[in-house]
Amino acid sequence: MTGRQTATRPALTTPATTGRVITRQRARTAVLPAACWAWTRGVLLLFTYNVIPYISHGDIVGDVKTYNRWSQAFASGHFPLHDPQWQYPPGAAIVIALPRIVRSVTGLSYYSAFYAMAVLADLITFLLVVYRCWYAAERSAPTRRPDYTGTWAYVVAIFMLGPIVYGRYDIVVAMVATLALVLATSSTEWTWRLRGAAIGLGAVMKLWPAALAAGLPKRVDGRRALLWAGIAALLPALALAAALPGAFEFLTGQQNRGLEVESVLATPFLIARQLGYPGVIRHQFGAFEITGPGIGAVRICCEALTVAGFAWLLWWRRRADLVPGRWSAAVYYDVALVAVLIAIVTSRVLSPQYLVWVVALIALCLTSPKSALTGPCWLLLAAISLTQIEFPLLFPRLVHGGRWAPWFVTGRNLMLVAATFWAARSLRRAVHAAGVSAGP
Repeated sequence: MTGRQTATRPALTTPATTGRVITRQRARTAVLPAACWAWTRGVLLLFTYNVIPYISHGDIVGDVKTYNRWSQAFASGHFPLHDPQWQYPPGAAIVIALPRIVRSVTGLSYYSAFYAMAVLADLITFLLVVYRCWYAAERSAPTRRPDYTGTWAYVVAIFMLGPIVYGRYDIVVAMVATLALVLATSSTEWTWRLRGAAIGLGAVMKLWPAALAAGLPKRVDGRRALLWAGIAALLPALALAAALPGAFEFLTGQQNRGLEVESVLATPFLIARQLGYPGVIRHQFGAFEITGPGIGAVRICCEALTVAGFAWLLWWRRRADLVPGRWSAAVYYDVALVAVLIAIVTSRVLSPQYLVWVVALIALCLTSPKSALTGPCWLLLAAISLTQIEFPLLFPRLVHGGRWAPWFVTGRNLMLVAATFWAARSLRRAVHAAGVSAGP
């Protein structure tokens, strides 16, 4: 297909079929992916509960211990303001306090309640990806077996990241973000409101889902979604600020953070340490950060690169002319993935759980036959496959000056950077070569 799409091209709002998305036949075809999800998640839970010994069980439960301590602070009526590890938006309190509420009702320990919440969020995300596969099949080839490539990518990628997925609350935020994306399968006024509300709710839990707004269309639908995103973010934040003092102190804490050793811009300093650079790795603000000459300038550079990356994305939006008639779910997924990748590779922190953010986005891109990012998605999956080796296996050697660990992290980070540039280039070329398709 060449040339720009004409104004008469059917938009996403035009129904392609009259069939049902959820059918018994399609449910039967999803049995194998569902069984693999259950098996892999069972293994992760065995690691989580230390039934099967893991590389470092303390790295799984460490953050959950911190969440438990913070939940006690919330129950006492305040945010953990004097804890330097508290770096999160106020909505994080909702997720962290929920297992304590479940504990009071069910008698489960905080840890078991938290793991149950994480597994449930993982399951919901999996089901949303499966639903998206069915929807894509219904729109393109109703009589064919759905293509479960995206589903398999999700099942395998989470398993490759390891049990740390259930020891962090990022999987819950990823579920909310996935909901905001999968709602793109229909287009009514209330769908746009719900889509925006999911983006706002995710952003108030952890800031990165705000990047999903970059893929919203212009004009009425996009403005409606942005309005509801603002409402869904602002109301919980104000309610929490009224109930618990210090809701916005996390902004100060974020400003004080340094360069975490796993971040992309820390990798040159890790290599330089092998050649005599006098950098020191210290544990501060809940992370291992590298300190030394030039680090302050690089911290500023991180922020400048983030601004530059999103400025490019806004410029791209202007050139792509994402009007409602040309907007599509495929474009939404692609732009969301590029936006989140920009946020990750330019961040001062790159903890392994950050890659949970992109797993569902990769899966959704792979469910769409018109996605321009298939190649970058496979490169990202390769980088994800290395992450569990980097953390927790090689992490002690990275911190304590091991010879090969910095090179391994550098290789993983170069893959992430290459995938980001490849994805941005593919997005730009796809839009300007053929226009934005109106298909799923």
